[in-house]
Amino acid sequence: MEMFIILIALLVFFMLLGMPVAYSLGTTSIIAYLMYVSQVPGREFCAGLIAQRVVDGVNSFPLLAIPLFLFAGRLMNEGGITERIFRLANDFVGRFKGGLGHVNVVASLIFSGMSGSAVADVVGLGSLEIKAMRDAGYDEPFSCAITGASSIVGPIIPPSIPMLVYGVLTGVSMGKLFLGGIIPGLLMGFSLIGMIIVLSHIRGYPVGTRTSIKEKLISFKNALLSIFTPVIIIGGIWSGVFTPSEAAGVASVYAIFLCCIVYRLVNLQKLLNIAKKSVIDSVSILFILACASFYSTILTMLRIPYILGEHLLLITADPLTILIIINIFLIMIGCFLPAMVSIYIFAPILVPLVTSIGIDPIFFGVLMILNLMIGMLTPPYGMVLFALTKVSDIPLEKVIKEMLLFILPLILLLLLMIIYPRLVTFIPYELMR
Repeated sequence: MEMFIILIALLVFFMLLGMPVAYSLGTTSIIAYLMYVSQVPGREFCAGLIAQRVVDGVNSFPLLAIPLFLFAGRLMNEGGITERIFRLANDFVGRFKGGLGHVNVVASLIFSGMSGSAVADVVGLGSLEIKAMRDAGYDEPFSCAITGASSIVGPIIPPSIPMLVYGVLTGVSMGKLFLGGIIPGLLMGFSLIGMIIVLSHIRGYPVGTRTSIKEKLISFKNALLSIFTPVIIIGGIWSGVFTPSEAAGVASVYAIFLCCIVYRLVNLQKLLNIAKKSVIDSVSILFILACASFYSTILTMLRIPYILGEHLLLITADPLTILIIINIFLIMIGCFLPAMVSIYIFAPILVPLVTSIGIDPIFFGVLMILNLMIGMLTPPYGMVLFALTKVSDIPLEKVIKEMLLFILPLILLLLLMIIYPRLVTFIPYELMR
């Protein structure tokens, strides 16, 4: 257990020094390999093993969905789809008190069914939403906080890049995993709207402009083809027409069709630039995952999963108590490690443990991802926080203080899911037979 603590502390230490995440993972893994693993009889140092584990970490067909979903999300951002979604949400829910806050959440719920990435949501919808709320007289920290909190719905409602990674590592059905995120994702939206209602009445936020039925119909017509994207993705997976990886390809082709042919806002040169940026983002993510794979291998060689499970079962054998302990651990880890890295390192360790005590791996996957998404809203490595400050130019400390108000309902939802696992398992097991 001491080795596990040392490895985690060493990783966090390198990251606090400013070393990139992938290099921190690789350096920590090599140090651990030289100090511990290669000293075991029969496990002499082998550079080929390092290269093999790094390559094998990303040598998986389902991971092809990552660059495709990133490409589709970026194309939709730059092809006018986000503006159509925002106008649609504004016409339908903008008339309530704190209306633009509600618009923010509803737009994120719709866009989450397209991008599968919280950061893509912030970059795409975030700048549009924050500007609109700023112009309407909302507090800037509030505008950033609700934008960030609503963005983490993206990896919960399908499609979801973190769920793809979890599915690859654990071997669970990605289709069921995707469908398991629908109810929790919707509940996240409702919980955030509840907090907006409370804050709007306390702070006296403005009431939005009421739109006519005709205006609603026009905005719905303009956005219809855009909001059809999640219907295609979820419906195709649900019906078994295509796999999640194939769904990413379908989403990309459909995005090209909308943005280049129907809306004609993206020309060939712009499309190539979007593809180039998507490739760069994909390589960054996959390089991190490759290094995380080697780190995870080191933990396995050191028998960390067995030791960790043994220690937990010595404390208690009650599944509910173990889940609470694991979630507290993941919340702490989420404050220091990026979500994708945490999934790659800890999913192979924790899933065998929870399944051995009767916890469904589909349920645990959604629970784990929601937990780590909350970590994206917290310092020092909250990717959503950094994206927010980039698109809004608001100091990080102001955003963090306001963000705590929206983390609270998300934590309560996390507890509700632990108590009622059927919130996750109902759709994949009852409706997908």
